[in-house]
Amino acid sequence: MKYLDMAIVGILFVGGILFNNFSSDTNALNKGVYYDNVKYTDNVVFNSVDGLNIDYQAKLTNPGDFYELDFDVVNSTRHDIQIADYMYNEDDEYITYELCYADGTKIKNGDIIKAGKSKKLKYKVSYVNPIKEDNYNFDTTFAIQYEQAI
Repeated sequence: MKYLDMAIVGILFVGGILFNNFSSDTNALNKGVYYDNVKYTDNVVFNSVDGLNIDYQAKLTNPGDFYELDFDVVNSTRHDIQIADYMYNEDDEYITYELCYADGTKIKNGDIIKAGKSKKLKYKVSYVNPIKEDNYNFDTTFAIQYEQAI
């Protein structure tokens, strides 16, 4: 019984160390991945970038208007990261949305950004047809979730 108690304490101690290290790595990942070098079209009012948040407003007045944000995803961690998920609105008859790499290649879940490297992304929102609905609302936000690559 005495040895069983010691074994349980030992397992809990080792588990605590492993959990603590995992939490530290997760915090480092959150702080080490950020957006930088944000460039935008003339119809964008850029306020700031804070980590993975780009604060801006854009004006789309007439069909044919669009705006673009170009930005780097910087991985300053010691680990490769991957895109875990990404979200933005679906196209409708009035507005189209595109989130891709600077060369036009679509991003995919599982895409890797190597440790110490960056990749340039582009987010484009286009006003394609006159809006005929009185209470039409649209949301131009996007989000990309990252995780450590295994």
